[in-house]
Amino acid sequence: MSRPDLASWRLTPAQISLLLTVVVGIIAGLSAVLFALAIDGAQHLFFGATPSVWRLIAVPALVSVLTGILLVRVFPGVRGSGVPQTKAAYHLKSGVIDPMVPIGKFITGILCIGSGHSIGREGPSVQIGAGIASWAGQWLRLPEANIRTLVPVGASAALSAAFNTPVAAVIFTLEEIIGDLNAPLLGSAVLSSVTAVVVARSILGNEPLFHVPQYELLHSAELLAYVALGLIAGAASVAFSKGMLRARRAFLDLPPSTRMWQPAMGGLAIGLLLVFVPEVAGVGYGYVDQALNGGLLLQTMLVLCVVKMVATIVSYSSGNAGGVFAPTLYFGAMLGGAVGLIAREVFPFPVGEPGAYALVGMGALFAGIIRAPMTSVFMIFEITQDYAIIVPLMVANMLSLGISRRYQRVPLYEAFLLQDGVHLPKTAASAESSAGWRAVDVMSSQVPWADPGLTAAGMLDAMPPDAAAMLVGTPDTVRGLARRDHLESQVAAGRGADPVTALPLEACPHVHADHSIDVVIERLRQSCGMVPVLARSDVQRVEGVITRDTIVGILVPDETTSRT
Repeated sequence: MSRPDLASWRLTPAQISLLLTVVVGIIAGLSAVLFALAIDGAQHLFFGATPSVWRLIAVPALVSVLTGILLVRVFPGVRGSGVPQTKAAYHLKSGVIDPMVPIGKFITGILCIGSGHSIGREGPSVQIGAGIASWAGQWLRLPEANIRTLVPVGASAALSAAFNTPVAAVIFTLEEIIGDLNAPLLGSAVLSSVTAVVVARSILGNEPLFHVPQYELLHSAELLAYVALGLIAGAASVAFSKGMLRARRAFLDLPPSTRMWQPAMGGLAIGLLLVFVPEVAGVGYGYVDQALNGGLLLQTMLVLCVVKMVATIVSYSSGNAGGVFAPTLYFGAMLGGAVGLIAREVFPFPVGEPGAYALVGMGALFAGIIRAPMTSVFMIFEITQDYAIIVPLMVANMLSLGISRRYQRVPLYEAFLLQDGVHLPKTAASAESSAGWRAVDVMSSQVPWADPGLTAAGMLDAMPPDAAAMLVGTPDTVRGLARRDHLESQVAAGRGADPVTALPLEACPHVHADHSIDVVIERLRQSCGMVPVLARSDVQRVEGVITRDTIVGILVPDETTSRT
């Protein structure tokens, strides 16, 4: 299929941008709708109306064997949620996403979620929509800057169609993907989001995702119950985040040869859980709706909350394709509903319906785990269309977010990227070119590499006299950093014939190419005299090194230059 010649269209850049925004909104909205329908169809195909015990055990494990092969051999870039990967593509790759990513996410997401894994469809929908938008920009041969602006457009459109909340989808894109609520892409994101939700509602109807009761604050002291809910939600957010990261680290530390079979390991564990608690399979929005309308008992909600957390940790950490967006709302609803039922029994004054607490619980867990508090507020408001619930929601959100930030400092999506060796800029603005000297301006591409087979004494002899450290390995296989003072101590202790113990690069003071000269100098003070410059997209890739000499050589003119 030949690419169109944009110049022949005789359209202004603004008109082309407007047209692309609408087209991307339509296609991304359709993809999200088809994704949701295909997941429901797959779940019905795999399990039927009344699945047997053996089917509950066998389906997640056997289907995960297939998805494990696909995730390793065919679509290696589509594991997990999709939101962190979309952020990385936006900030580090100028919005360029491999066209195979949305295809792979669509296929593996259907298989993983449809086979009963406790993961959500919203995160994958974001990556699918962003991938479609990026592919459109690449197909049209747009400049990288324009491709980058299309990624949030596709992401907000897909999320809007998937969750039927256009305003919350835009806020989530600005808050989580871009990292800047004042981003100039607001207009495009709004247009694509509205376009996508119109497409979704024309296909699925205007029925809301959840049916919620009318909220009413029966007594002013009832806010104390929402304070308790916020505190409990914060503790639950920390427990879930830490549990998830530890489990994911355990799977990542397994031998690389097991990577293909890790989803099946998780699938077998999920199958065994489904035998006892089948309600935690898949997205589970039907049970969320029951919690919102007071259709579940206290004990049931507590059990579902705990088991859903465990199931989500197992499904996600084992490398399946799916997100944590929907599970967060699931156990938030269960936890909130349980608190509402307890409040009815404990407090001596009138207390509102448990469904109202379930709704606030959804928002509080979302704020604590996803760290997108503004998205949480707008999402719950769009679901209820009721301003009265905003006050208790903001109280619970504030407390949950504060506790989560205090005891789990790195947000979950960012922590996923750090585990994968990807370091995002601290702010959206830092991803852009900035004035002043940066690490890339003062680094040397002549990297001193040392043979990893050397002994401590051999490496000490091979190290240049003025070098304080050397990188161990090759550009393709980095082992770490060997410091002169450590080698001298090892030789002095009589262990000079032992192999070199290299420090992991990410554990040493290091910088990235876009860091300012102030950061570079501070890291040099903390180091042994040499700071490696690591790629943000892969901290095992060394782009250069910085020493005091490289800085002086760049910033201070040499004698020849000064005479000239």
